[in-house]
Amino acid sequence: MGSYTDLAVNGYPLVSSKSYAVSTVMTIFREIDKKIFYRNLSDRNPAVWGTFEPDDDEVERALTYECQVSKICDRLDVMGFTMQRCRVDFERIRNQKIGEYKSWWKEDQSEWIESLINTLETINFDVYMATLKEVFDSKEQFHFLEHEEIEKLDTVRKYMFSDEDYELGFFATDFRSLIRVACSVSSDDDLVVQDLTEVLHAGYYVESDDVCNNSIKSLIQDHPENAPRIIMTEGSSDVQIIKKVLEVLYPHLAEYYTFLEFSQYRAQGSAGTLVNNIKSFAAAGISNRIIAIFDNDAAAFDARRALSKIELPDNIAVCNYPDIKFLENYPTLGPSGRVDLNVNGLAASVELYLGPNILKENDSDLSPVQWKGFIEGLGKYQGEVMHKRSIQDKFFTRINEYKNDNEACDYTEWVLGDN
Repeated sequence: MGSYTDLAVNGYPLVSSKSYAVSTVMTIFREIDKKIFYRNLSDRNPAVWGTFEPDDDEVERALTYECQVSKICDRLDVMGFTMQRCRVDFERIRNQKIGEYKSWWKEDQSEWIESLINTLETINFDVYMATLKEVFDSKEQFHFLEHEEIEKLDTVRKYMFSDEDYELGFFATDFRSLIRVACSVSSDDDLVVQDLTEVLHAGYYVESDDVCNNSIKSLIQDHPENAPRIIMTEGSSDVQIIKKVLEVLYPHLAEYYTFLEFSQYRAQGSAGTLVNNIKSFAAAGISNRIIAIFDNDAAAFDARRALSKIELPDNIAVCNYPDIKFLENYPTLGPSGRVDLNVNGLAASVELYLGPNILKENDSDLSPVQWKGFIEGLGKYQGEVMHKRSIQDKFFTRINEYKNDNEACDYTEWVLGDN
């Protein structure tokens, strides 16, 4: 008979596998989601195991990976399994199927082929999603139904629970798309659970196994969706600041990113260096998804002109730090003295996004931008915030204080102030 493991979204079972968890499914978890605990047999998912008689209600040692729906959605979005991708995949495959069945019908005008065509022409993405939400809300368990009972269902449900090619009849190139849409019809606080208890007791895993990490390692070589996304910046200070903010604001996403570390390789950071790194990664055919982030200043836009002549692969995204209202009226120092100006696109390095609490000198005036020189190719001046090192030190001190006492207040108030 064998031992099985199952994945459920809000208690609704999506996939069951024998002996081992499906590796691609495990990419939505991290080892911090792992739970080992004691529970009664009756606490198992009834949608998978049914109900237990009181006499059979033993205590067992359970192994699960559990995470909130909202965080799983974030992770899937980071990996590229967005709702837009789910929609596009669904409609593309559905149209292919309709075209295939119509070609069959030309050769064999039988009723069952015509019925399939009519069914698929009815079930577009929006229709499917509306029915899926109804199924999840009502907890309908169709795998318990007999064939005769399934035949009595409406057209959409009948197709969902009789299609042998796609789980729940959802057209997708990757099973994680079905997990994504299942999460979208669930509440943010609902849980996504991979239950490994049965296969643990059967000896396929031991409690110390890093099931998630091992699954990811086995997939990375062939599939970039499973590899960490690489963030490239102009300098090491950007890396350290972004890493800290990710760990505090989005801890459930932090391990999905890795950084090109300048200090590790004794490399100098600059906009020109970042341009060269982008060119090198593109030429090397690196398959990881790469996000290259430039400062929002004149030097960065000048350097980026060298990329305009290159057709970068789709896995490399290039951007600047965004324009923000806070920087539209920021103190600057130049030949005319101290003047408040819009420094977006001229002098906005990562330090200027750390907020008033960090940028104030002696808790009074904001540390000003000093104009450095004129970039003729752009017709703009380049500026740089003064006292960068002290701003960075203040930020790291402040964010470490927050991490040590993060129940005290909101992060944006504690570190950033009103920005």
